[in-house]
Amino acid sequence: MPSPALLTELLIYAVVAYGLALLLCFAHLPLARRVLGVGVAMHLGWLAWRGVLIGYLPMTNKTESFASASFCLALVLWLAWRPARAFVVPQLLLVLAAGITAALFPQELKEPGALLRTIWYPLHVPLSFVAFAFWVCSAASGLCWAMGKDRAWLHRTDQFALQGLGLWSASMIFGGIWGVVAWGAYFMWDPKMLWSVILWFHYSAFVHVRLTPSLQARAWVRPALAWLGVAWIFIAYVGTSFFFGKSSHAF
Repeated sequence: MPSPALLTELLIYAVVAYGLALLLCFAHLPLARRVLGVGVAMHLGWLAWRGVLIGYLPMTNKTESFASASFCLALVLWLAWRPARAFVVPQLLLVLAAGITAALFPQELKEPGALLRTIWYPLHVPLSFVAFAFWVCSAASGLCWAMGKDRAWLHRTDQFALQGLGLWSASMIFGGIWGVVAWGAYFMWDPKMLWSVILWFHYSAFVHVRLTPSLQARAWVRPALAWLGVAWIFIAYVGTSFFFGKSSHAF
């Protein structure tokens, strides 16, 4: 079997590809997407390889969590790609930041604990990361709208936000079932759970604003909500694990 050190190198190569894609955004956007695709492929290889080595979905510690978040952001960006720097560059910066963070954490291999070995875990966590990725796309689309007032970007802001809400809702349902299996309760007063509910209400409010006739003429409201949503994502994902005290969801 190949050395685990080669596994770490594969993650680093993926992060380097993301960095190169970011630089290429200022020279040749189509080539940047192709390089991003190479990074996504290498990153997927890293996830699959690590999953085989630990015998489970590789999202169980700090390294795997940030690497998985980076991968989901990169994959959704690659699929939703639009040839606009204001759309691509902010997302690539987040992809790169999460990837570098994952590469800096300890790379040791560790089998997951018993509480994670349930079907509800691999249904809950990946959907959460993909929802985050769609919401980041929504915020980037809102930025593009703000720069040119093109209603096509406003439509994409709405579309990505709603797609993220649907995925997040499914993730919360699966997470609730997993909570019963793991802790005997659908909901606990845990910082990450509380912020998950806040996120759900925030993007539900986005839907309300979108469908409220008196607010439809105020196009800036939905992009503003999309930008605020990214701040809530940082709190829900990073803040609750590192700064909000002890949490059952902390890394």
